[in-house]
Amino acid sequence: MNLIDRVAYTNRLAGRSAAEKTLFALGMLVLALVLPPMPGDVVVLAVMTTAALAVARVPLRTYAKLIAGPLFFLAFGVLPLLVSVGVGGDGLVSLGLASGGAELALRVTLRSLAGVSCLLFLSLSTPVPQILAVLRTVRTPAVVTEVALLIYRFIWVFVDTVGAIRTAQASRLGYRTWRSSYRSLAMMSATFFGQTLQRARAMDHGLQARNWQGELVVLDHRAATTALGLLVVLVVQAGTVAAVVAWSVA
Repeated sequence: MNLIDRVAYTNRLAGRSAAEKTLFALGMLVLALVLPPMPGDVVVLAVMTTAALAVARVPLRTYAKLIAGPLFFLAFGVLPLLVSVGVGGDGLVSLGLASGGAELALRVTLRSLAGVSCLLFLSLSTPVPQILAVLRTVRTPAVVTEVALLIYRFIWVFVDTVGAIRTAQASRLGYRTWRSSYRSLAMMSATFFGQTLQRARAMDHGLQARNWQGELVVLDHRAATTALGLLVVLVVQAGTVAAVVAWSVA
């Protein structure tokens, strides 16, 4: 079982209604998009981080590990916003700090982190089959949910496959030099592509042998949605809006 699934099935909110958690996460995501980045996204980020760490009891090390990837891409993504490139003048190309670039980079960073925190809370507190069950409840086409489930499962199969191939290559000193590293990377890509096709073909044969009718049926012990749970979700979201308004007028 991968890290995200393990946390999703063992966190403190695992027994709560998936519909309530989905409504909470998506509602906060909408607030992160419509409220001003400062202070709206700061409040959303604080609420969702608290919900994940203090309420769902997601381990801090796990949360930091999973958010490190988006932070890495975000750090490189906002760098061009800080720089302006000019052509002409004394030199062919001139570089400088962009006017208003720092403010724009801050707004993009806050909005991105707020959105990531909403989706991270949902993925760490709710197993994927339960999320897909909520989508089926709102009449999402079956082909969408089935393809989403297959892609999610295959992502982790691919990660395990790449990890196993790299471990085997590293044990044979395949990454000792730059030349051997490039050669090992090329061999990994070729092997990975072949194994991917083989696994997909084997899965297709297995589904056909089981008379697959277009839907993967899984066990899902869903908790019932309660009026109290929905009320808590709405109160937290209303409190978030109230906190942003109070911060803005202060």
